[in-house]
Amino acid sequence: MAVISVCSTKGGVGKTTLVICLADAYARQGGSVAIIDADPNGHVVTWRERAGEGGQVDVIGGVTQANILDRISEAAARYSIVFVDLEGAASQAVTYAIAESDLVLIPSKVSGMDLQEVFRTYEVVQRAEKMLKRRIPARVVLTQMSPLQSRVAAHARAEIQTASIPVLQTEVIQRAAYQALHFTGLSPSAPDGDAKAAREVGATLEELLAVLAEQQQAA
Repeated sequence: MAVISVCSTKGGVGKTTLVICLADAYARQGGSVAIIDADPNGHVVTWRERAGEGGQVDVIGGVTQANILDRISEAAARYSIVFVDLEGAASQAVTYAIAESDLVLIPSKVSGMDLQEVFRTYEVVQRAEKMLKRRIPARVVLTQMSPLQSRVAAHARAEIQTASIPVLQTEVIQRAAYQALHFTGLSPSAPDGDAKAAREVGATLEELLAVLAEQQQAA
């Protein structure tokens, strides 16, 4: 019963795509998982409709600032993992979701502009920590990477870590499979999915599960 909020104060960093891929990978491992689509754009709901019978992830839509806490609580009681796909803004709904989270995942591209938003998003996490007087672990994941950006990614990783924000080791490369899933409903982890993308998603999920396991042991 873990809640993972995926958020960034900047759009276009692959947040929704990553949520879908992670949840689908966990479901195909036999895990009980749901996505709360708290982004007004509703892209997760649309993906689930396209996935049809091949989809293995439950999606909860119709989420508003007024009901997001109830939706998270209800889902956490039913599923092993609940991913919350949040809007790209520092709204009250985002703060509510972060406050209910066991882990916050912050996707980012490696440009300077995107790194600024990492720090702004992490400030929202820190405000929630102060309000609740408890630690809320956060992890940054570098997304939409070009294979040619390895040196830039190293600089970005160092800058984020200098600010004492942990970064996942796995980097998500920009692949056609991630873009295609919004049209086909086919995730990388599906039987006919992209093997390279599936390995990236699996490695990212493994890192997140390790963080959650550490928390449980510490508790």
